[in-house]
Amino acid sequence: MVKKLIGYRKTYKIKASVPGRRYVSVGMPYEIVERESANRNMTVPEFLANFVAVAEYDNFDGVHYTFQEAEGLTQE
Repeated sequence: MVKKLIGYRKTYKIKASVPGRRYVSVGMPYEIVERESANRNMTVPEFLANFVAVAEYDNFDGVHYTFQEAEGLTQE
């Protein structure tokens, strides 16, 4: 039997807009949040304050998250 190792060190709570619902919080692995904030030349706290995770699903297995600026997004 092969052991699967989980490489996550830490998670952050981030708002996620889910189609047909209001906002919910999801845990994002630290590495993802750190990479996305670095790609945008932002600190992690700046990224968390200015972006939301958008869940995309329905026509494929699983959920795919993208990040969009929070400004201008409205709750449904």
